[in-house]
Amino acid sequence: MKVKDAVKGLEEMYPLDLREEWDHPGLALGNLEGECKKICFALDPTIEVAKEAAEWGADLLVTHHPLFFRAVHLLPSTDPHGRAASILLRAGCALWVGHTNVDAAPRGTNEALCARLGLLEALPIESKGLVGGAPAGLGRVGELEHEMNLEEFAKMSLEELPKTVQGVKLAGDPKMRVKRVAVMSGAGDGFFEQALESEADVFLTSDLRHHPALDFMQRLEALGRKMGLVDVSHFSSESPWFDFALEDAEKKFEGRAQLRLLERNTDPWAEAFI
Repeated sequence: MKVKDAVKGLEEMYPLDLREEWDHPGLALGNLEGECKKICFALDPTIEVAKEAAEWGADLLVTHHPLFFRAVHLLPSTDPHGRAASILLRAGCALWVGHTNVDAAPRGTNEALCARLGLLEALPIESKGLVGGAPAGLGRVGELEHEMNLEEFAKMSLEELPKTVQGVKLAGDPKMRVKRVAVMSGAGDGFFEQALESEADVFLTSDLRHHPALDFMQRLEALGRKMGLVDVSHFSSESPWFDFALEDAEKKFEGRAQLRLLERNTDPWAEAFI
């Protein structure tokens, strides 16, 4: 199998037309005609991840987060992104990024998050149609098998999602009952309206900032609407994707490449003090 065959398979699983307009997923580095016998997966293309992929002899590194979020004019090896790129290129390892297309795709980051939380019959909160007959789109809303209170849901989330020093934070009445849950993997404070319209009892996402969260909770109070917020780390909300990604890639590539997850915690925070 060549890199182009692996890319074709990945883009069948996670079509690029599901991406947000500002996003640029796809092949970021490497030779499409190169041989592809080893594929590794990681959340972030950091220098250490690039080194680990190179040392393993990977022909293709698949990450969720892009190496470049914005236009690049200089790429010296003294820059962290340039350093990661040079490590991969010297090792002959291509880089494919699946970002917002993976967020929206069936069995992408949001569906994997729902699976970890045990949500049933989850559907996108912002639809992008169907992929292979399955609903695609950003976020998901589904039902817990058993109703619980907000505090219990937050503690369950802490247990079921990858651990970071941030833990889990909640806003709202800890004793309010929750059954219907909206989720948005990654930074989700731009989706408060969609979560509200979904009639969810709680919205779980990450990277909630002070002012948007405060304003939303005050708005809920003015509306007389009871709803909770649960804030987890960015890393915790997106890493469950690998539960599906390696399984689906194994089926897609039918043993033509060896697969490996680089289980490196790339959450940037080292300690929390309370």
